[in-house]
Amino acid sequence: MSERVLILVALSLIIAMVAGTTIQLRRPQFAPPLVVDTMRKASPPLKLADVSSVDAAGNAKPFNSRITRPTLVTFWATWCVPCLREMPTLAKFKPMAEAAGIDLITVNEDKEGLPVASKFLAEKGLSDLPLVVDADGKVAKALGVKGMPTALIVNARGEEVARMEGEADWGDKASLDIMITLLELGPAPAPAR
Repeated sequence: MSERVLILVALSLIIAMVAGTTIQLRRPQFAPPLVVDTMRKASPPLKLADVSSVDAAGNAKPFNSRITRPTLVTFWATWCVPCLREMPTLAKFKPMAEAAGIDLITVNEDKEGLPVASKFLAEKGLSDLPLVVDADGKVAKALGVKGMPTALIVNARGEEVARMEGEADWGDKASLDIMITLLELGPAPAPAR
């Protein structure tokens, strides 16, 4: 075969792969339900590291001091496709969690920092999600986060009781029930009418 034919074949394959990826990203995909069997429980609970963190308003303080109630901490990035599918489910989770006395903190891992994270949240109508920016990855490293999305379930004493690596649908009431069980908070509140 001539060199020209090989180049055309290679270019055709590259175009086909790019087109396939684009179609895959545009096709509606749904986050899988949260399943307690996919979580690693910490026994005994692990105290969160005392590492510096900065929120979207620029306030710096130790990450563990941000935990004052039971909290779901999620690590995400704008380049992580499963994270992008999961983020809207966290927006549905937030009011249910607040009603149950549970906080939510999202930790963005984009190297570009706040501009990229806040732009994404604003474009998707998710600006009310509490945001910590971890552009240097120090928080993720201190907490042993190896991939994204990763969720940590933290009790009111600032101890990790469980961790889930991978995507989940946090917007379902069953996810809140699982979290309440892991935190040993008692029964979930009845939905508002």
